[in-house]
Amino acid sequence: MTGTPIVLLNAFPVDRAQWEGLLSVLGSDVRGDVITFDMPGIGEMPLPDEEPGLELIADAAVLAMREATGEDAAHWIGCSMGGYVAMAVAERHPDAVAGLGLIATKAVADTEEAAAKRLATADAVEHRDAVEDPAAMAEGLIGTEGPRREELVEWVARNIGRHRGDGIAWGQRAMAARPDRLEVLRAIDGPAVVIAGESDAVTPREDVDAMADALGVATTVIPGVGHLAAFEDPAAVAAALAPLLR
Repeated sequence: MTGTPIVLLNAFPVDRAQWEGLLSVLGSDVRGDVITFDMPGIGEMPLPDEEPGLELIADAAVLAMREATGEDAAHWIGCSMGGYVAMAVAERHPDAVAGLGLIATKAVADTEEAAAKRLATADAVEHRDAVEDPAAMAEGLIGTEGPRREELVEWVARNIGRHRGDGIAWGQRAMAARPDRLEVLRAIDGPAVVIAGESDAVTPREDVDAMADALGVATTVIPGVGHLAAFEDPAAVAAALAPLLR
């Protein structure tokens, strides 16, 4: 295909199947190659031997994108943890970033309390076959109300339930260790899109807006959706991502 590649980076703790609805909506609007891959220990991606770190994922993602497409740069679109990885790519490999799409994520580091909670969760799930209550975790990720809510929550719960505790623990530890990357965003030279779910119960709106301010763009708010905005309303998110599809 001709055009700039697009890399879609997953939210935690679901696998790349979360992007199927968005890819279906995008269809022929995408002129470059599209790459999706799972985070370490999630879906089909094995756990690495290295200590958990988003930088490890960022380096591997850039290498994989370049090997798969033959292109030097891509549009990096990440939701939640995927946004953290996209910002690590921007810091470590700025020449690999043609554009940036950040969905329901934040550039600031965790507070001490939030990091401690992640590490406690990691300790609790490590070596388990799966998390104890995937449905409870799924409930907080979905903001959609009405007749579709049950179906969406059930899909996310099933997806989470497929992943072993070691993968979830690895991701929690990697996110707990991430630095503040607001200044990285100020240096971005290229198109950028920042998207918030109107009913996101995970990422504070002020943190999303801080990223938009750093990038010099306005936050696009998707009505009636939560943390997994592209999964809940792929058509609205596809429309918002238009600057990265030209």
